[in-house]
Amino acid sequence: MPLADDLLEHASRLLVTPAIGDIDCRRVVSASYYAAFHLISAAVATQVSPPEPKGLRGRCQRALEHRAMKNAMARFLTPEGVKRLAEEVSVPCAFSQDIATIAKAFGDLQDERHLADYDVVDAEGKVGLSWASESLNKAKLLFEAWDRVQPTGEAKLFLAAVIFGNKWTK
Repeated sequence: MPLADDLLEHASRLLVTPAIGDIDCRRVVSASYYAAFHLISAAVATQVSPPEPKGLRGRCQRALEHRAMKNAMARFLTPEGVKRLAEEVSVPCAFSQDIATIAKAFGDLQDERHLADYDVVDAEGKVGLSWASESLNKAKLLFEAWDRVQPTGEAKLFLAAVIFGNKWTK
């Protein structure tokens, strides 16, 4: 099973742990984000690198930066953002609600993972079962949206944007 699927399944199992505690909730959120990250980064690596030599795809996947991915995806949140990007790179692309869902969920999950992994105080009082459940549901929605949109030209442009970020508009 691919790592992304394993992480999503792991988050699901943690969520139903008897007497689930705050640390388990934090791990659900973190695993949900990393499931999304590995789903998209594996798709990027598959798009840009051949299966041989062995290990090349994994290296491509590791070259991606989390914040840069989030920033690149932000252009796909609105029809206007997609239109501007398509004009800048001279590649036709239509707005896709599924890709917008992926971009939004990825950004939200990344922010939530930062809280889960680094905010030891939980000043906002977010850490808990409902927060963890919402994060897992966002990751599941992202996976479902990716399954629907993956074979489209919009998905290929989306992955290229994740790869190149702001570098390809030069």
